[in-house]
Amino acid sequence: MKRNGSTRFRLSISSKMILIIVICVFALTISFAVITAIFMGNILSKNAASHMTLFCDDRGMELDNELIRVEDAVGYLSGWATSRMTSVDKISNDDDFRMSLLSDTEGLMHFASDDNDFIQSVYIHYTLDITGPVDTDEGIYLSRDDSGELAEIPFTQSEIAEDPGSEYWYYAPISSGAAMWTDPYYDESIDDYLISYVSPVFIGDTPVAVIGIDVSFSRVIEYVNDVKYHDTGYMYLKAGDGSVHYHPAYLRGEDIHGDEQDNVVDDGELGSSYSDGDIIQYEFRGGNRVMVFMTLRNGMKLVLCDSFDEIFYDRTLALRIMAITSVALAIIFVIIIYLLTSSVIIKPIRMLTAATNSIGEGNYNINLPKASNDEIGDLTRDFNLAISNIRQRSEDMMSHVEKQEEQIKKDEESLRRRDKDLREMKNIAYSDALTGVKNKTAYDDTRIFIDRQIEKGTASFAVVMCDLNYLKLINDERGHQAGDDILKRTAKLLCSVFPLSTVFRIGGDEFVVLPYGMEYEKLDSMLDILAIEIRNERSMHNKLTERISLAVGSAVYDPEMDQSFKEVFERADMAMYEDKRIIHETDGIAMR
Repeated sequence: MKRNGSTRFRLSISSKMILIIVICVFALTISFAVITAIFMGNILSKNAASHMTLFCDDRGMELDNELIRVEDAVGYLSGWATSRMTSVDKISNDDDFRMSLLSDTEGLMHFASDDNDFIQSVYIHYTLDITGPVDTDEGIYLSRDDSGELAEIPFTQSEIAEDPGSEYWYYAPISSGAAMWTDPYYDESIDDYLISYVSPVFIGDTPVAVIGIDVSFSRVIEYVNDVKYHDTGYMYLKAGDGSVHYHPAYLRGEDIHGDEQDNVVDDGELGSSYSDGDIIQYEFRGGNRVMVFMTLRNGMKLVLCDSFDEIFYDRTLALRIMAITSVALAIIFVIIIYLLTSSVIIKPIRMLTAATNSIGEGNYNINLPKASNDEIGDLTRDFNLAISNIRQRSEDMMSHVEKQEEQIKKDEESLRRRDKDLREMKNIAYSDALTGVKNKTAYDDTRIFIDRQIEKGTASFAVVMCDLNYLKLINDERGHQAGDDILKRTAKLLCSVFPLSTVFRIGGDEFVVLPYGMEYEKLDSMLDILAIEIRNERSMHNKLTERISLAVGSAVYDPEMDQSFKEVFERADMAMYEDKRIIHETDGIAMR
């Protein structure tokens, strides 16, 4: 009886040990599987988000490049026209001058727009403030015909007031006082939807003209609709406030809706309700979907969306394989342990139990029983193999993570290079091609920036107005190359006197310097240096056509009396004209 009782006791301990080992192995396998699944799931989710965001950003930058081309073309035309519109009275009363200016502008309009297929039309119209609603053409309106060429379309001033679309392309820009993109609107004359970039031209507070380019919105939508992503992904445009989704069906009056039909899952698996490198999870028509978007220059949002299952197919597949593998390994471990454990050896079992707990805590440096030639030895060797496999899988996972991080860094570097290219393009757009100093576009942006500083009460600046005398005389006597050379020398002289400040060429022979830092603090000294340089030019060159003759006027912003940059500029301009009068009297040449 004692022997039988002892046997039953040993079997009971053995069964318990086997059960304990089985439980530990299952716990270890499941814990590792869960941790690995979460870790890999996060990595694959980030990779999917990164790839989807980069794809959307890349397509968005292509569209933005087209919008930038339109903005640059309008800015170029607006700057050219502004430089020639000097007087409201002259524009209002001199019909020949108005027509001559339009004639000169038409070639530039073709040059700026012919090679851009997105552009439907380009135009310049004098405002009703200048002409009134007369039944005559007071502008140029070029629109693409069936052959794709830009052809002139008659458009009278009276039609401006009657055109339903004038709310967008005429009144809104004048009311805003600045260049702007319009919302999409329907144009009956061409039976198409348009978005327009329009720049009003002001002389003082009087709007004298509007210059704009119409972009075929249907072509833009078709371009976006043709972009495909994986098997089920697509792109579309929507209004900046999300009120309208612009699909091709929208242009046909079908299925018009906004964000209200996108049921964003606030507590969804992705945990995001905004697109900033993350993916938005939402439900649309019973389907679980995801999206990212980027904001374009005209305020619209370019949206990339796809099926949740399509985007995360790799992640789902990897997690399923991992779950099946983990369960299979767990079953294999249990079978091995059950077959090899036939007797109870307390110490080795305790060592194995302790080793199992250590592995569960992530510690692989453990002590195992000596691998003897019996069942415990076999179990020890199998345990060593299992630990080696787990460690190898962990190392493989870390290697995979490192490769993913390296790819992300490469993608970030690619984005930085694109940002650098955009900044270089902006610098080129702000440079005067002849002299290398800042151009009229850069000056206009700076003037607007300073006016905002004045409104905030943080402005501190001065204006130095410089006008090159006798440029026409130099062009007439020595040729335009000599005139270009004297302009380059003038720009170089101003940059040498004001090396820390910004020099602008705002007209044919007009330069503006905005002193900065130490040069602003010591403005009088800097003006004295400039006067010395001008006198040196006079002493070095006897002929008027060979020397730099500058009329200079300056003014310092006074917050007690100045409300805008324009007031400071006008004081500097008046001082410059007084200096110009004295120079002409000294040289014996009458001012024109």
